[in-house]
Amino acid sequence: MGDESSLKVELPVWAGAIPIISPNCADIAPPSVELKRFPDGESYCRLEKIEGLAGQNVVILHRLFPDPDQNLVTLLQMMYGAKENGVRDIFLIIPYLPYARADKIWLSGEVISAKLLIKLLHFAGAREIATWDCHFLKKPGIHDYENVRIHNLCNGPELVAFLRAASPDALVVSPDAGAKYLVGDEGLFMRKERGNYDKSANQAFRPVAKMEADFEVSAKPVVLIDDMIAGGGTMVKATQKMLEMGAESVSCAATHGLFLHGALDKLHAAGATRIITSDTIPNPTALMSIRPQVEKLLLSTGHFEEEEPRVSGT
Repeated sequence: MGDESSLKVELPVWAGAIPIISPNCADIAPPSVELKRFPDGESYCRLEKIEGLAGQNVVILHRLFPDPDQNLVTLLQMMYGAKENGVRDIFLIIPYLPYARADKIWLSGEVISAKLLIKLLHFAGAREIATWDCHFLKKPGIHDYENVRIHNLCNGPELVAFLRAASPDALVVSPDAGAKYLVGDEGLFMRKERGNYDKSANQAFRPVAKMEADFEVSAKPVVLIDDMIAGGGTMVKATQKMLEMGAESVSCAATHGLFLHGALDKLHAAGATRIITSDTIPNPTALMSIRPQVEKLLLSTGHFEEEEPRVSGT
């Protein structure tokens, strides 16, 4: 897989920061926020422990998927509540950053929502963010983006190691040049071309028009790895291409498993034998957990004790 050391990123240390844990991360750590819905669908948010927040820093753990717009409002409520109680700096742990694919302008007038999201979080008080395999950053490490320091952690080595345990000689391939960092400097990657938006559809979607590979896979097992599987178009096309080229088998791995519109079934139908993701987004294929990393990060604050987590809430 090339030099895996280049994919290792040190966890940030936010010593002294007080953790605030969202109920939608109850599978990782015990929640300290009460979230409800008003009858009209609006969000209700109450921070359960506000004593001693004044003058302190906090670290908020919260998922923004599924329901990214709704969960973004909830995060802003938590941040505003913290600031209203005298908090100085806010650090965020957001396992999956939504809007990360809206990082370029394809058609005149489009909004770069990736920048908007980070600007909004900065305005609400975020100083630093820890996340995993952020689509628009393209590589792990520490990035200063729109006045926010982003610690982009990488799950690639762990995912590949999991699949290679069963197939040690598997070729590791990225189905997209944009995520080739996941296979290392010497790894293999395919080239993808997307088509145009379907103007008749009510969803913003550009289908994969073509996948190309300039390497041999005949009679070899292949592991495809990408930062995310959303609608599955990229992974389905890549799986089909590898099998057409004579691959013995194809396994698929991704940090984030959104699996929209039956994507998981489509991947199996395309011929993928194994599919694994992490639990940045809880889903049936999440066989690798970010919980140890999150716990280590929270323990570094000095204000967190490990407890048995509960099933994730909403």
